[in-house]
Amino acid sequence: MTFTEGPIHERSDVFVQPSAPAMVETPIVAAPVNQVMVPVTPVASGQVRTAYASRFAPDAVIAALAGLVLLVVGLIAMVRGGFDGPMSTPVVSVLGFTHTTTLGVLETAIGLCLLLSGAARSRTGGVFFGAILGIGAFVGAVQTHSFKKSLALESGWAWLMVFAAVIVVLSALVMPRFARQSTTIANI
Repeated sequence: MTFTEGPIHERSDVFVQPSAPAMVETPIVAAPVNQVMVPVTPVASGQVRTAYASRFAPDAVIAALAGLVLLVVGLIAMVRGGFDGPMSTPVVSVLGFTHTTTLGVLETAIGLCLLLSGAARSRTGGVFFGAILGIGAFVGAVQTHSFKKSLALESGWAWLMVFAAVIVVLSALVMPRFARQSTTIANI
């Protein structure tokens, strides 16, 4: 992983470097000719170094939020539609748009993938899964009548998902990521 990908990384490290003990010349009374070096107990001196690093990726937040919304909508559609019969019936309403269990499964899968790529701060994942969402939603938007029976897909919902996918992909491609590092050294 590079510095721009991976989980949010905040780190704070403290290093204490003691200074070398001071040496003092002290004459010995019994032998005035020879002088001996006697170590003196060191006074609390040294350096304390504190390093702090943090990163922030706004594009990952956008991908995670889009994934979370899609995941919740898909789960609601799956719960309301149920798995006890055909997945194309019953047709349920979520946020004012019609859904089937099949559409809920698709939304849950792509929402989970977007949420995970946002949590992992992966630009590549955001672009890839955002593009998958955009392409699928665009096909659904222009061919709504083809998916009326199996997905109960409405054109308005499909265009809304195209818009969300464009936002996710553009944010992953264009938005900068922020990194900050600081080191403080204090002599004690």
